[in-house]
Amino acid sequence: MPYWPCSKYSVKADRLRYNRVVAEAQAPATAASPESTLPAIRSVDDMYHVPRDGQKYELIEGALVVSPAGMQHEEVGAELLFLIRSFLAKERLGKVFGSSVGYQLAERVLLSPDVSFVRTERLPRGSSPEGFGRFAPDLAVEIISPGDSMTTIEDKVELYLKHGTQLVWVINPKLRRATIYRADGSVSVIRGDGVLSGEAVLPGFTCALAEILPG
Repeated sequence: MPYWPCSKYSVKADRLRYNRVVAEAQAPATAASPESTLPAIRSVDDMYHVPRDGQKYELIEGALVVSPAGMQHEEVGAELLFLIRSFLAKERLGKVFGSSVGYQLAERVLLSPDVSFVRTERLPRGSSPEGFGRFAPDLAVEIISPGDSMTTIEDKVELYLKHGTQLVWVINPKLRRATIYRADGSVSVIRGDGVLSGEAVLPGFTCALAEILPG
């Protein structure tokens, strides 16, 4: 398993460029156009009013980003969500969430990872809030779809780590690979026959990458 020690939060340097180089050309995430019927987004609270149309809406430094998710993307997320939820049924460490949950990381930043985990002690009074989480998840998982921009994925990884996420998994089903980013700045790559580990964030959890990838 390749492993590179890096300085903390130097996410957009050479280690993140790795994803961009090896990924095949991919169309950028769709930005909402002025002619669309989307509501005016002036704050994170306006994100409660975006359409419920199966697409993922996020706010990155005040810019609305729309990321359509394909069926394969959702299949991978559902498989991983099921495995983590089954693990947490025995190990009461926290809660796992799907792609509809939003985390407000800053005044103009709202991200919705495809799968996320938050330890119990970091949840308000140990329970899930009714609205957006006003904190970063402990584990954030981003699953790459054909329509995703690698620049946007890199920006999101940087934002997660900057605001307190300890572990980020970026899973590329097409390349059958996962890139692991840690809060200490280190990065490693898991190939198709490798194993994802919750490490200190989700201790005891392991998952064969092939188990969640299609085919």
